[in-house]
Parts: sequence; structure tokens; C-alpha cells
Amino acid sequence: MLVLFFVHCGKKGPLVLEPEIPAPAVVNFQARQIGFQVELSWKFPGMLANQKDPFERAFVTKAYVYHAFLKPGEVPPEDSFIKKAQLLAKAKATEIKGFGQEVSSYRVSFKTRELQGKNHGFALVYFYGRLKSISSPVRILQTLTTPPPIQDLQVSRQEKMVVLHWSKPVVQDKERLLRPISGYQVYRRINADNGELDFQPIGTEKTVNEFFYDLDTGTDGEYEYQVSSRLDDRVESSPSNTVKINILDTFPPDIPGNLVTFTAKDQIFLTWENVPDADLAFYRIYRKSSDDDDFEVLAAEIIENFYRDKKVSNGKLYIYAISAVDKKGNESEFSRSVRQLFE
Repeated sequence: MLVLFFVHCGKKGPLVLEPEIPAPAVVNFQARQIGFQVELSWKFPGMLANQKDPFERAFVTKAYVYHAFLKPGEVPPEDSFIKKAQLLAKAKATEIKGFGQEVSSYRVSFKTRELQGKNHGFALVYFYGRLKSISSPVRILQTLTTPPPIQDLQVSRQEKMVVLHWSKPVVQDKERLLRPISGYQVYRRINADNGELDFQPIGTEKTVNEFFYDLDTGTDGEYEYQVSSRLDDRVESSPSNTVKINILDTFPPDIPGNLVTFTAKDQIFLTWENVPDADLAFYRIYRKSSDDDDFEVLAAEIIENFYRDKKVSNGKLYIYAISAVDKKGNESEFSRSVRQLFE
């Protein structure tokens, strides 16, 4: 339900729809440690509590972060957590990272002694108009002393691949051994006309060695990279030094491999291995009838890794080859050709 009120500053302003009921809690509220900071992330709901009115992000003015130190194994009651917890931070909408995007986040800093094997509880509410939202679920996070940031991240390029190298960080702090790292997280930001606004994690699997190959380089622009050391899935060090490299994609995709053909009742069926390039756009099918002929395009833009050639005649020989084309129009060389007699 919405009510009307006037906003004025020396003179009457436009009518503004003001929410009358509190909004639901944020969705997918999470907490993770990055060096000396804890990052809280969440998604705003799509609908108001009545499940009729859409959520309007323009009404969000600020968010409150509540925090409490917890004893080992303690699980605080969610319905009374914010009454006993400390109001740790008041974040204005302009201070919330990714506020206009799907995932929003906010970071709070802690002192070293507050992180050494401590258990923390966090909850978040936001103001929708003048009213507080329902509290988020309580998220519990055990923080740790993390290794110092990596300082020697280096970047180079091998054709279409960006190569990152760095040294293993020191895991000893004033003669006290720290928890061993479990791997690394690589972050990337692309400064292009339609590029990303902030560093985003890349790599679908955990990086356990001190190098990383970025094959997703189909966008032209300046690429920036950072890497952090991971202690577990929710604790990592502060980011490394930032390295930059300019990318202009002039390299074609890999050549499609393992082209296979066989005949069916009224067609010749072709299949091949998928090309792994992240910027792959489509495949192009070529055909000719003898070794002395030149290949001609049979199908210009095939999305799947198979094709049915129904333009065939009994007793005739066909020779096929395929290529891969990326989003910039770079085309690979032909695959190994395959001969198929249709009968």
C-alpha cells in the first residue's frame, strides 16, 4: 500500500509515492572475509510483502549492518539478534556497491585482533522509504588471520591467451604459522565501452597453482587483474597488486576437431567436438565434390556441433570441412576434411 505526501524545499515539489508497509528481508544474504574487511552481499527482493506490488529500488535510502561477537558454536536467535547486537554501520544507498545491479554489497573493516579466529554474527536491514525492512537471516562467519597480499602479480600474453604469474605468499606472521592457503581467486575487470564496472571473479574451478590462463579474451579493451589467497570458501586475503594489459582480439578460435560423418536415409550427418573458446559465435560448414574443386559454403552460421546435409544425391561423393568463427568475425582454419559417399 502506498500513500501520497509532498516533498518541498522552499517550494512545493512533486507528489511522491511513499511506501506504507515495510519491505521483505533481503535475499541470499552472505558474509565473507577479504583481508581486514568483511564483505556482506545480498539481493533485494522482487516484490513487496503483499506479493502484489513490485519492489522499487529507488525507495531504498540506506542499510544498517548489525554485528555481534559469538562464542564458538553459538547460534543466536534470529528473531532477537538485532535487539542485542551492535549497530556496526549505517550505509547510505550511494555507499552500497552494485546498488543498481543484481547483487549489492558493503564492506566493513576490522582490527587484526578482532579477526584472529573470531566468530561473528551479521544481520542487515534497509530503509524502504521511512520504514525499516524485515531483518535478514543471521549469517555466522569465522574470521582468520590472512597472509599478506601478493605483491608480484605479473601479466603477459600468448596469442589470444592472457597468462598470469605470481609467487606463493608467506604464511608466517612474527614466527607464528598461519593457516595454509587452499588456493587462489583471480579477479578481472575490463575497461571497455560496455565493460564491467568492478572486479569480478573468473575461473570456474579453484586455482591451486601460482599461475592462471585467461582464455576469455573476446572483448577489446584494457584488462585489469588481481589475485587473492584463499584460506577457505569464505576467507581470503586482501587483493594483490593490479596488473593491466590491452587486448585487441585478432586471433581466430581453435580449429574444430574430430569431424565425423555417416549416412542416414535421406541425409549425411556431420558432428564434431565443440570448440572451447568463450567468444565462439558459430561454425561454418564447407563442402565440395572432388579434390580438384574449391570448398564452398554449405551452411554459414551453425550454432550446434552437428549438421544434417539433406542436399545429397545417391552415388555421389562429398568432402566436408568446418571452421569456427568468433564474435569479432575471426575465422579459424579448416578442420581435417572428411569424405563421405552417399548411397
